[in-house]
Amino acid sequence: MTLQLLTSATVRLRPMEASDLPLIYQLENDTRLWNAAANTQPLSRGTIEKFINASTGDIYKDGQLRMIIEKRESECKCEGKGVGAIDLIDFSPRHLRAEIGIGLLPEYQSQRLGTEALRLMEQYASQALFVHQLYAYVDPTNEISLRLFTSAGYQRVGTLHDWQKTPEAYQHILLFQKIFH
Repeated sequence: MTLQLLTSATVRLRPMEASDLPLIYQLENDTRLWNAAANTQPLSRGTIEKFINASTGDIYKDGQLRMIIEKRESECKCEGKGVGAIDLIDFSPRHLRAEIGIGLLPEYQSQRLGTEALRLMEQYASQALFVHQLYAYVDPTNEISLRLFTSAGYQRVGTLHDWQKTPEAYQHILLFQKIFH
């Protein structure tokens, strides 16, 4: 991987490491994110450890790629420590498309880190993997995700009606898409 493609002044994307287990455990078990990730139960440290160990970091072998988001600032105590994750999943090498998802720890949200991580992942996907398009499923009540994908140039291309069951009712999901030329 070309590090320059994955690094900016404020963010660095890097492959998962065994030391990221606490971060991934926290993200995967944050019940506020479960609707977006389609989780229905907590994941154990052992399950997450197996996921990390089984990942080759090769999207062609795994069909997905998870990168850890690091905040880069000399005065930041978090330098070198993951603050979130960004994923390419359901990768289709035939059609050169993938679903994109992002999660940041709450204390690092609304700092434009997600915007920069998304830009870096798009750059990597289009320039290194030759992906033609990325798409995202967005909960219409998730204002942060709606702003993120809209400001990044994703087009809302549809609504999936009654797509997710919540404790209250069925919920629509919005489909966003970005095509690279």
